[in-house]
Amino acid sequence: MLAKGHLHPAVLLLRLITALRQNAFPLIIGITVEEWFLVIAAVLFVMQLGYSVARYLTLEYTLTDEELRIREGLLHRQDRRIPLDRIQDLGFESTILRRALGLAVVMVETASGRGVEARLDALSRVDAEHLREVLLAARPASASTASTSAASASTGDVSTILSPQTQEPDVEWMIHQSSTSELLIRGATDMRLGAFAVTGYAAFELADQLGVVTQITPIATSFRSWIESLPPLVVLGVLAGLLFAVMAFGVITSTLGNLVQFHAFNLRLRGDVLQRRFGLLTTRQKTLPRARVQRVTIEQSWLRRLLGYAVVKADSAGGSRGDGQDTAGGWDVVIPMTRTHEAHALLPAMLPGVEREAFAWQPGSPKLIARTAIQGVLLAILATAASWWQLGPAALWSALLIPLWTVLGVLTWRNLGWSRGEAFFALQHGIIGKNFACVPTAKVQAVVVRQGVVGQLFGLADLTVYVAGGSPTRIPDLTIHDARTLQHELTVRAAAAAAADW
Repeated sequence: MLAKGHLHPAVLLLRLITALRQNAFPLIIGITVEEWFLVIAAVLFVMQLGYSVARYLTLEYTLTDEELRIREGLLHRQDRRIPLDRIQDLGFESTILRRALGLAVVMVETASGRGVEARLDALSRVDAEHLREVLLAARPASASTASTSAASASTGDVSTILSPQTQEPDVEWMIHQSSTSELLIRGATDMRLGAFAVTGYAAFELADQLGVVTQITPIATSFRSWIESLPPLVVLGVLAGLLFAVMAFGVITSTLGNLVQFHAFNLRLRGDVLQRRFGLLTTRQKTLPRARVQRVTIEQSWLRRLLGYAVVKADSAGGSRGDGQDTAGGWDVVIPMTRTHEAHALLPAMLPGVEREAFAWQPGSPKLIARTAIQGVLLAILATAASWWQLGPAALWSALLIPLWTVLGVLTWRNLGWSRGEAFFALQHGIIGKNFACVPTAKVQAVVVRQGVVGQLFGLADLTVYVAGGSPTRIPDLTIHDARTLQHELTVRAAAAAAADW
């Protein structure tokens, strides 16, 4: 037996605070409106606190050299056993209150793809650190014998890549440490106007339900009359000012959010395990054995690409996401923001052996441009037909969709490329922004070829590569011959790699 323990007694204080917070609303209603709400609040409070006490008394974890075992429950007993060789990631999280109490939350992820498999809230900081060290030391030998290629310990020289070698378990390399300027750039380029629109609409609906809209209607009418009395140029200036204010608010809130979330972000390599630590109000730590990395992506929105910056993310089998998607808490982020060339130079730190690959990039099919142009023609015809009865000849402006879609096709074709090496498979795609993905061939679980109606007419197909956890890597608009050839090669190499592991 390597470790054994229980939750820290201070977890009861946390549960007490949580129960009080969750029952604050019925308590206030009971005091101000109806007294019987006090009974509801009391019953809910006692039930939640009783459940917390029962869980504290019954939960016990045991770590052996083969598995992590968690037993809990009084009336409904649960005995969970997690083999050590199935543990993908370890996450550690600590809010301000937990840090004040010396507590941490330990999250264990497996290859189930559903995220956190086991959650220990809350262990003492000493027990959490001990559990992490024991789990890392107890990993199967095959997971720790992978070769190591890391960036130079000096964060200012990321172009120096170490030769493959086996690291001592206690040696730590500083791979990357985010600066304040990088986090500011991340926040300033992380605007999501769609989220503001949805939030604004939801706020309007809530205000309408509460009757606020009716009360402010006279004010809105007066404001509208005042706007209509102004010259057109002044109106445009007012609207531009309002738009600027909204965008400035978005930039400020996004920047502050990123500074708080990724404060003091650093990425280290200890032995063959990547370790991330970040956060101001809530500190987070995550360990990720490099042998468990399923895919690494370098993602650039159009603005970040213009500025020459990128975000680096890594997927394990513990979760699934699409390109450009973020997981809660930033758990999938390996580097929040860095220069594009530095992001590519740091790939060997996450994917040992990729530095030995000589990728020969293959472009997508030029038929992609013709397909998007025809789509533009069809959209223009539909838009013209739908608006002719109302706009008349002015509906012919819809014809601008044809050159617009053609330009989009050209941009998509120019950014599209793929390459297969001996042990890795890579692709890049985008329109104005650009995404790069690199997948170890041995991690491939399935390769799917899909053709739509238009794709069948042009002889084009989309190829999607799946790894454990389901994170898809999609290559659009290949010729059907290239798609099927690549599908065959990837599945053969993946099968050979899987057989070699047995």
